[in-house]
Amino acid sequence: MTTAGSREINVTPLIDVLLVLLIIFLVMMPIMLRSETVELPPRSVDVSEAVSVSLKLEADLSAALDDGPVFPNHELATRLRAKLPNVKAVFIDVVDGVPWSQVVSTVDTIRGVGNGLNRTDLTVAVRLRGE
Repeated sequence: MTTAGSREINVTPLIDVLLVLLIIFLVMMPIMLRSETVELPPRSVDVSEAVSVSLKLEADLSAALDDGPVFPNHELATRLRAKLPNVKAVFIDVVDGVPWSQVVSTVDTIRGVGNGLNRTDLTVAVRLRGE
């Protein structure tokens, strides 16, 4: 008496499905990774001619210019208009807990104020703290 089928499980379709999924994940990985380009100021800038402003972003979304008084982040554009005409670089110190979207928004605000003042040579750099 012979049986018509074998009692072993055919794993070939399972392996085919796993290989297709692996190829899909390998193709999708570079698409899912996003990056933000950050321009750092050059190291060869003369210290006597370079004037910079330090902006500190706190976890409660408040900000402080050059270790001055803390103010709400929505006042940043008005406070920067007075300081940016003489500044070559703005350093953003980010403490741990600030959302990255807020950091990008702050960089955009600084660049927008600089563009409004016709400052094309303004450099914005982000320094992360707490890492």
